[in-house]
Amino acid sequence: MTKKIDLTRREFIKNASFLSAAGSVAAPFALNLFSMRSAMAASGLSGYKALVCLYLGGGNDHNNTVIATDATSWTGYNTARGNGIGGAATIAIPLANLAATTIVPSNPQARSFALHPELKKLTTMFNAGSTATGMKAAIIANVGTLIRPIHNLTDYHNYQKPMNLFSHSDQTSEWQSTAPLKLNYGWGGRMADIINTTYSGTNSKPNFSCISASGNTAFLAGETIHQYQISQNGAATAIQGFTNLFGAAVNSGQTLKDIIIPTTNSTNLFELDQAAVVQRALDAQTDLSNIMSTYPTSALPPLTQYQSPNSALGTLSNNSLAIQLQTIARIIAGRAITGANRQVFFVSMGGFDTHNTQVTGQADLMARIDHAIDYFNTTLVNLPGGDMSPNVTLFTASDFGRTLTSNGDGTDHGWGAHHFVVGGAVKGGDIYGPFPVTAADSSNPLNVGSGNTIPQISVDQYAGTLARWFGLDPTNDLPVLFPNLSNFSIANDSAGLGTDLGFI
Repeated sequence: MTKKIDLTRREFIKNASFLSAAGSVAAPFALNLFSMRSAMAASGLSGYKALVCLYLGGGNDHNNTVIATDATSWTGYNTARGNGIGGAATIAIPLANLAATTIVPSNPQARSFALHPELKKLTTMFNAGSTATGMKAAIIANVGTLIRPIHNLTDYHNYQKPMNLFSHSDQTSEWQSTAPLKLNYGWGGRMADIINTTYSGTNSKPNFSCISASGNTAFLAGETIHQYQISQNGAATAIQGFTNLFGAAVNSGQTLKDIIIPTTNSTNLFELDQAAVVQRALDAQTDLSNIMSTYPTSALPPLTQYQSPNSALGTLSNNSLAIQLQTIARIIAGRAITGANRQVFFVSMGGFDTHNTQVTGQADLMARIDHAIDYFNTTLVNLPGGDMSPNVTLFTASDFGRTLTSNGDGTDHGWGAHHFVVGGAVKGGDIYGPFPVTAADSSNPLNVGSGNTIPQISVDQYAGTLARWFGLDPTNDLPVLFPNLSNFSIANDSAGLGTDLGFI
C-alpha cells in the first residue's frame, strides 16, 4: 500500500503542470514557490499601488486609434487609407465622424487630434485633464521595442534593431520582457522579484504580487515570484480529490490532498517541500474565495453591457474585458486579506490582428475598451473602503502598431504605436513624446515603408516611468530591470525625453 501511494506521488509530480492553479511561463506548477528567496532586510514600500497591464493581442492599429487631423497628416492619412490602395476597401475614418472624439492636448505640438469614434468616454477622460476626479488619461506617442535610439532612416539601416520586428510571438515576448537574455521572464514579474526580495514586508503574501485574469503570460513571470492565475470572474482552479490520479489508483476514501499532503509525519525533505507548496496553493485559494465573498459584485457599481457598433441599436452584449477589470477591482478592495502593498495585474483582449476586418473589427474592440475603462474608473472611485483611483494605473501594450497603407488585405504588422495610460496619479490631458507625421512617403522621416514608423520612445522608457511610480529606485533597481535603459540615458531626440517620460 505504501508503494502505491509513493508511485502515485511520483506520477503527480511528473504531471504537476496539469494541476497548475497559479503558474508562470518558467515553472508552471501551483504557486511556483520552490525557489522563493528570503527577503533582504530593507524598508518596505508604504501605501498601496497597483499596475494593470491591458494587453491588446495581435497588434492594435494605432493610426485609427489616435488620429492626427492637422492638414499635413490628414492628407497623408487619406492618401494612404481613403483610396482603396491595393484594391482594398477604404479604411480611413471620415473627419465628420471624429467631431465627438476630438481631443485637446495641453501641449498640442502645433497639431490637432481625435480618438477613434468609439472612444467617447476615453475622450471625455482625456479632455478633463489632470484636475478631474478619478482616473485621468494620457497618450504616449510612438512607443515600440528598441535596443537603442533610432532617430532616422540612416540609424535604421546602421544600428542594431530588435530581432524579428514584425513577428507576433517575438514582439510580444520583447514587449513583455524587455530583457534580451531573459525573454522567459516579464518585467512585471521581475519587478515583483525586486520588491519582494529588496523591500522586505511590502507584500506579506508574495504569491498575490502578480495576478493574471487572462491566462498564463510572460509579462508576470518572475524568477522568484510567479503569477497567480484566476478566471475572469475571480475563481482559482481548485485542487480537489479524484477517484484516480493520472491513471494511477487511489485508495478508497483518499483524496488528492491526502496523497500530496500526507497526514503522517514524514522525514522526506522533498515530500515536505512538495506538501508545503501545495498547502500554500490551497491557502491562496482560501484567501481568494474570502475576497470574492467579502467583496461580491453586488458591492460594486452594476456592471452594464456594451453596445457594439456592428449590432442593431439597443442590442447589448457582455464585455469580457469589463468583467476582468471588475475582478481586479474586487481584489484591490481585498488588499488587506492579501496583505499586499504592491500588485501587478494582467488583463487582455485578442482580435487586434485586424487585416481585412479593420473597419468593423477594430470598431467593436474600441467600443469594448471604452466601456471597460469607464466602468473600471467608476468602480475604483466607488470602491468599498474609499476611492482607490489615485493608487491604480492602467496602461496599454500590444505586439506592435500597424502599417498606414493596406497590403490588399487590410493593414499589416508595423512597429511604433500610440498607447494610453489612465489612473488617478496620471498627468492627463496630454500627449507625451513626439507624434509622427501620418504619411507613407518622405514627408514622414520615420517611415520605413508603408507608413510604418520607427518608435521614438522605447518600451524600456515607457515601462521604466511606470516602475518609478510603482516605487522602484531609478539608480539601483531600474538598470537591473531594464538592461537597455542605459542606452536612453541621454535626452531622446528633440523631445528632450530621458528615462522618465513625465506622464505620472
